[in-house]
Amino acid sequence: MPTSIQSLAGQLPALLRTFGFAAVPMPLLRLALLSLAMAVVPARAADLPALIPMPVSVTLTGGQFTITPATKVLHTKGDARLADAAAYLAQRLSQAFDRNIVAEATEATEAPSGAILMTTAGADAALGDEGYALAVTAQGAVIRAPQAAGAFYAGITLLQLAPAAAFRGQALVEDKLGGVLTKPAPRPCDEPNISSAKPVESLAVPCATITDQPRFAWRGLLIDMARHFWTIEELKAYVDYLAIHKLNSLQLHLTDYQNWCIEIMKFPSLTPEKALNAADPQRLANQTYDALARHYYTQEELRGLVSYAAKRFVNIVPEIEMPGHCGALMQAGLNVGCTIDGKQAGGGEVCPGDDHTYVVLQHILDEVLAVFPSKYIHIGADECGKGNWGKCTECRKRMQDEGLKSTTELHGYFVGRMSDYLQQKSRTLVGWDEILESGAKTGAIGMYWRSGQADKLIANASQNGQHLVMTPTAHCYFDFVQAPNKQSEPEGFGGNVITLKTAYQLNPIPTEVAKVDPKLSLGVQANLWGERMKTFPHVLYMTYPRACALAEVAWSPDGPRDYAGFFQRVKTQLKRLDAAGINYRQPTVIDQPE
Repeated sequence: MPTSIQSLAGQLPALLRTFGFAAVPMPLLRLALLSLAMAVVPARAADLPALIPMPVSVTLTGGQFTITPATKVLHTKGDARLADAAAYLAQRLSQAFDRNIVAEATEATEAPSGAILMTTAGADAALGDEGYALAVTAQGAVIRAPQAAGAFYAGITLLQLAPAAAFRGQALVEDKLGGVLTKPAPRPCDEPNISSAKPVESLAVPCATITDQPRFAWRGLLIDMARHFWTIEELKAYVDYLAIHKLNSLQLHLTDYQNWCIEIMKFPSLTPEKALNAADPQRLANQTYDALARHYYTQEELRGLVSYAAKRFVNIVPEIEMPGHCGALMQAGLNVGCTIDGKQAGGGEVCPGDDHTYVVLQHILDEVLAVFPSKYIHIGADECGKGNWGKCTECRKRMQDEGLKSTTELHGYFVGRMSDYLQQKSRTLVGWDEILESGAKTGAIGMYWRSGQADKLIANASQNGQHLVMTPTAHCYFDFVQAPNKQSEPEGFGGNVITLKTAYQLNPIPTEVAKVDPKLSLGVQANLWGERMKTFPHVLYMTYPRACALAEVAWSPDGPRDYAGFFQRVKTQLKRLDAAGINYRQPTVIDQPE
């Protein structure tokens, strides 16, 4: 019996007499004390492992489990997704030990001594699709999860319990693993953070019981290849880095005014050699990888990326911009622009009045759906200039026929029509908060991005039962600078400064939504727009450690947040990023807790 309980046992008879409970039978008293002694008291926050995101419940139970190259990684038979989760854990251990470790299938539902077992047997269904229970003893580790995704995230937690070397890996340098730059990095933020971690012989993990599940289902980042092209290998690395932070969604901004980055078989003019259809002549001049033969992805490449991400439980959400930001599409000669005075107008907006526009766009979407199995398909629909629509013969006729009073309502008509089309294909339309301007779109999802400007929109949308994802510029635009020091920081986009603390202060359920139904907020996403990105290490520098803050906001339970405690845990997380070869911005004075 712990010392504190023994002391209490000696005092209890007198205390009971004081409060008139002298008649309590001593056997019952002993039973109560025994129960109290056996109850596990959670450790203080300061004593807990530096886990990011912080789990729902962590209890240290004393002792440790030592993982070695001889430790078996097992998963119960019959679930291919569970095999993927176990294979990923084995892969990371292989890198840490520099030994080949292969996950094995088993009939067992309890871990043999010296093994790590992933299983769905005996899991608590209340933990949901991504929750898990992890029990580490001196003999081994057992992961029980209702679904394979939970087992995967438990594996990430197990690695975080170990020393940072558990995340040993190599940085991508000019689209290749490891190596050195062929030319000097132009800025400090462009230096690849190549891992200096050496292989280890063992990894000591504290014995603990952890029960965990995410607060939100949507935990994402966006990367923009329309403004600066990133190779498939870089995107795969970005997926890996999301996964070790338990982020599960990567939005690909595949098209915009500057470029069209996805091969469409029916319309080869969209992706000619070197993407010369780009409406912005400066785009190629800004491109880092000048030697690339092209600046778009084949459908085969994208399928490979989707498969790679799925094995890491990351969903790839494609974004095909419409009806605005369509400059590259307009350059392809598909005649989807407005007709003014009998001529095709220029600009970046397609014509929502002409049925031909829908035929072209729906065929494009059909090919996109064949590549991306994602339930969610993003159409952008933001910042759409509508100047041509009021002058267009087809648009005016459409407005008259449909009883639309403004070009804003015409925009809503377009979004509704595309949403209906995607619903017929069992997919869900996602758009920026402009899709809410003409009313809620039944079955669609709006992404709140215009901090302050769109508050009334999301309030009205909530009243109509609209589901939302929170990605406000004030907290989630990771292309904005992280400190105002122009001498030490690379150029950012926009005027805001988003520090690590600012990212951590994101409110994922605004008051307007909470008043109606907190469940209308599906989650959060941060966006890394590409206008100022020049190298892949620069992308990572802008992403981390702010994505650590995003991960915790998206995953950890609701309640008061302790930035000072988070900041201390980030220090350990940065050691893991060093081991993994992930470039990041070293926190400075501006990031310190007050």
